Amino acid sequence: MSENIKVEFEVKGFGEISQQGYEDAFTSHEILRTKILPKHTTLEELEQTVETLLEEVRSHFDLPEQLAAKVTIRAKHKNNQLVYLG
Repeated sequence: MSENIKVEFEVKGFGEISQQGYEDAFTSHEILRTKILPKHTTLEELEQTVETLLEEVRSHFDLPEQLAAKVTIRAKHKNNQLVYLG
């Protein structure tokens, strides 16, 4: 069994912007990235990566109305063992 796992990070931000000639204007920014990490990676280490990506998305807005993150680890059951994909 592999000692590494593929982790997918998805971070999205959405917010209002000022746009001349329009009453309302909105923009969004999205980041999708993957990392191959050791199987013993902690939740705290994942949180640090997410916080870095959130800060990158925040930099595109004065004050984002929505900011969200999703972390995905894919696995399947094969030969009575959990096998991580990627």
